[in-house]
Amino acid sequence: MSKNKPKTKPENKNASKNSSKASSGEKTVNSSRLSMHEKFANLYLISMFALFPVFLTNMLFNVRKDKLHFFIASTLVYLFFIAATYICFIDRNMWPKKLFKPSVTDMGMLGFIVVCGISTLLSEYGMEAVTGSEGRDCGLILMSVYFLSYFLVSRYLKYRELPFDIFIVTMCVVCAIAILHEFYSDPFGILTEIKKEEQSIFITTIGNKNFYSSFVCLGLPVAAAFLVLSKDVVYTTFYSIATGICFMGLIVADSDSGYFGLIAFMAVLFIYACGNADRMFKYFLCIFSMMLSCKILRLISMIFADEYKALDKIPTFLIFDNKVYILIALSAVGCIGFYVLKRKYEDKHSPKWVQLSASIFVGLCAAALVSVFVYFSAINKTADLGSLTKYLRLNDKWGTHRGYAWIRSIILFRDGGLKNQLVGTGPDTFGQVIKAIYRKDMLQRHGKVFDSAHNEYLQYLVTIGLLGLISYMTVLISLVVRCVRKCRDNSVLLIVIVVLTSYCSQAIFNLATPIVTPLLFVFIGIGEAMLRRMTPEEEQTDDKETSPKKKSEKAK
Repeated sequence: MSKNKPKTKPENKNASKNSSKASSGEKTVNSSRLSMHEKFANLYLISMFALFPVFLTNMLFNVRKDKLHFFIASTLVYLFFIAATYICFIDRNMWPKKLFKPSVTDMGMLGFIVVCGISTLLSEYGMEAVTGSEGRDCGLILMSVYFLSYFLVSRYLKYRELPFDIFIVTMCVVCAIAILHEFYSDPFGILTEIKKEEQSIFITTIGNKNFYSSFVCLGLPVAAAFLVLSKDVVYTTFYSIATGICFMGLIVADSDSGYFGLIAFMAVLFIYACGNADRMFKYFLCIFSMMLSCKILRLISMIFADEYKALDKIPTFLIFDNKVYILIALSAVGCIGFYVLKRKYEDKHSPKWVQLSASIFVGLCAAALVSVFVYFSAINKTADLGSLTKYLRLNDKWGTHRGYAWIRSIILFRDGGLKNQLVGTGPDTFGQVIKAIYRKDMLQRHGKVFDSAHNEYLQYLVTIGLLGLISYMTVLISLVVRCVRKCRDNSVLLIVIVVLTSYCSQAIFNLATPIVTPLLFVFIGIGEAMLRRMTPEEEQTDDKETSPKKKSEKAK
């Protein structure tokens, strides 16, 4: 979008108009010119951010296959053009020494795909492990494309804001359709051929509500983080509106996993916002936009004569309870208070102990939550928790029978033998494994058969084993840790941190799917790309073209 946005590095007031600059004391890592490789990388991002979320060929009947084929085709086209540039001697010498220089995240990703390959070769289910045809198409083929997408994005991307702005707009469109579907309005005819009794399960261009919730947990953090980073009034307004729309989309998703992702990334964003008064002002503005959007949903409900699909307690409270006005008022007071402090102290940073205290507070809250859950699930199994039982006590009925799948997943791993414990039963073969042992029991207890663990990490533990899960966690944890360390030098890394935090938190209650997970690996590639650009040699290369000093000399 506009080249005058100082969003990327918000604290630097004297930044050049032609590129995103670092905050006070930060180094410039972006040049105004893109090589051919970098142009293709940004075009790939635009295709994944603008078209992938809305791509459908037959409404929702083939939604998983549509997203799968789009992702694979887009990545292969991207690979073709990158290869063509080398064949045609275009950008041939770009980073020749660093193209294959591995980071910790690279090693984790390499280990992940190697374990997937070994798991497939040793699997009893053969082609099902290759294609994932008996699951959700997350077989070795898709895992390989994840790896390819990560490698291409991490090596050739140079950060630009346009793809992210497009992603936020696309998110707003997808969420707006979901909001209309909540009130039985279907202007694009997406749900017309779906049975009426099943329409409550499916929503917008994503399909299943749980998958849609995962999708929002990728988009909402992007809008909220850009809002906290923004400086320009126009774009602050834009991101505020986008945050409100995405939050409304999360409410109508009506999924507890979505709220878990929301709480997780807002906690991380709070720690970052404690850095100075301007960030805290934007943080409270973010909360204000979310709370206000709840009452906008109430107005929309009145327009549709209060005809809406059934909602659980949390969204019902947010939309219809007048106590939310108190939250709106409190967030408005926070906005005003920190705006005054911002004007008084300008961009002065808070003492280090403020962010440290915020980090400790968030950590203690997370530890307390885990401790309470473990206590009532493993130690005190008889205490009456009332309505909190469905949240705080793990049993077969917990989480709409997710507890049953979780417990059986652990048993499957424990009793699977050394080979299965190390490399699993084969990618996306969970359904075959659990059905072979528990099919009759599932039908007797629940009247249906589960084909997933309803937990991404347990799913990987069973299907690609302990080594596969460790590799996957190495990718996620190492990237977040590295981004946190460098976030002071490049504040845009905050986007990657909150996206990964949000997705990984909601993944505790959801599973990987080609409808959403390709975007996760794209964001992982984005994070790695920005970190690789910040290494000393590349900083020197970019600074020759983009540092304020060099630009002023060039202008003379």
